[in-house]
Amino acid sequence: MSPHFSAPQPVNRGWQLFNYAAMAMALTALVCLIVVLISKWAGGSPWPGFNWISMIALPLAFLMMGASVLRSVTIRRRL
Repeated sequence: MSPHFSAPQPVNRGWQLFNYAAMAMALTALVCLIVVLISKWAGGSPWPGFNWISMIALPLAFLMMGASVLRSVTIRRRL
């Protein structure tokens, strides 16, 4: 560990919005997935858009969050 301590770096506004978008996308996908599972369990037929939202948004949000973690690691290594 380095003996030099530095103040936390300010978060870029663009990356902050990127993180919030990833979080909102993940929550939306999870809600859609829950709706699909509950409606299938109840014997209904959910709107196919819920399936598509779950299949596309959840992996995309995961990749976006991974990119955010990699960016924070590279910033941390530069300190």
